[in-house]
Amino acid sequence: MSRDSWQNRIITAAEVAELYNSYPEHWLLLEVLETAPSGRASKFKLLAHDKSKDALYDYLMEDESWDWNKKYIMVYADPNYQCEI
Repeated sequence: MSRDSWQNRIITAAEVAELYNSYPEHWLLLEVLETAPSGRASKFKLLAHDKSKDALYDYLMEDESWDWNKKYIMVYADPNYQCEI
């Protein structure tokens, strides 16, 4: 899947490893859209990605739709480790 195709779509937990591998050495900012009864996140939306974690913090600070009630995950896509989200 191309990098651009991850933007503006719902990503299932099963697809997260593929997303992770699409952006090696990038920080990923994911909004958690749904959680399973176990409490584990099951659906996501990719909000931003960057090699700099600070850029993701800046994104959140400038996001007009940011809300305390939303849940976010920041994860580093390290090519030397398997995705465990």
